[in-house]
Amino acid sequence: MGNKIYSDFYLSKKHQILHCEKPTSAYLQYKFFRINLLTGDRESYSAKNFLDSLEKFKLSSFYKNPYVFHFFYEFGHICLEQEDLLSENKPLGLFIDYSSGHLEQISSLPQDNNFNFEPIEHLKFSHYKKKFKKVRDHLLSGDCYQLNLTMPFYFKFKELIGPREFMQRLWADPSKVGAYAHGTYVEALDQLFFSNSPECLFQINQNKIQTMPIKGTIEIEEGDDRQEKWDELKNSTKDESELFMITDLMRNDLTKIELIPAKVIRKKAPLHVPGLIHQYSVIENKLSKNADLKKLLKAIFPGGSITGAPKKRVMQLINDIEGFERGLYCGSTILFYKGLKSGSINIRSTKIDFTQNEIKYGAGGGVTLLSKASDEYKEALGKLKSFLLLFQD
Repeated sequence: MGNKIYSDFYLSKKHQILHCEKPTSAYLQYKFFRINLLTGDRESYSAKNFLDSLEKFKLSSFYKNPYVFHFFYEFGHICLEQEDLLSENKPLGLFIDYSSGHLEQISSLPQDNNFNFEPIEHLKFSHYKKKFKKVRDHLLSGDCYQLNLTMPFYFKFKELIGPREFMQRLWADPSKVGAYAHGTYVEALDQLFFSNSPECLFQINQNKIQTMPIKGTIEIEEGDDRQEKWDELKNSTKDESELFMITDLMRNDLTKIELIPAKVIRKKAPLHVPGLIHQYSVIENKLSKNADLKKLLKAIFPGGSITGAPKKRVMQLINDIEGFERGLYCGSTILFYKGLKSGSINIRSTKIDFTQNEIKYGAGGGVTLLSKASDEYKEALGKLKSFLLLFQD
């Protein structure tokens, strides 16, 4: 089996790529075992064992070599002690220790480099509406206050496109790239885990940690007045309630890390991405030198913006209602390298399978009692459109 593995992370301030290569260890983790991606060996090692091992990653430490963690959404059931919801044969994450990391300049794209994708499957509105009704019934019953309902989209690509070409397309236009854009290619799987995420699960600077949940979205067309659109979004009672619910959830989650009260330092602000305006908040807390990655994950993973509230209950409901594996989408990718210690929430994210020439992409949004099925479905399609703009000149 091939053992070529590399990860690239976009550094927006420099418009450069951090290229991580030459892994010394790489594992694909399952519920009760893991696959060594460098040798192909299957090893008995549970996801709970792996979570416990993360205590050694102190949030205050300096890391000479890059560590990359792709925690798939389903790993959240391990963090929240819901192992009974997990099947044994579904991957929960990808974890890589690299020996090398260096900066690279971004190459320019050749002309006529549009990618043509053929849609092959997605959830029709009639089926989405049935799932939406189940969510609404739970809301009316008081089982939850907000639930992030998502759906998968599948595409085929006909022409021969390699992982480097996909990655090159991701960074080409600074106006289209997300603040947490990244990708990891694993030759043994012949898969690219690819994200143009604008959303922050956490970022650490010295002894402070911040999280920046996104909640509330409005589409923007060419020629629209951006200020008018932002005014429309920020004055929406429905979108504001979504944001404030999740802000309060994340404030509480951030407090759990070390039982130090977290503070909201920004209640509502606009975030512009291609074709959309989001709103987000900023929550901050202090960290001691003893804080570690296990504590962090058990407190805040998965991010509240892609689950809902209360988190543990809605994750049970999502498992019953959605009926598909989210995987990389709605999980988090964490990078520890030198002074960089941050994690994304993987919206605008996809898994590309080169054995099938297939792309799996997820999109959705938060449902509250003020939501309408047609509006939520349209919002998901708008998020899909925003992602596909990457591949169009």
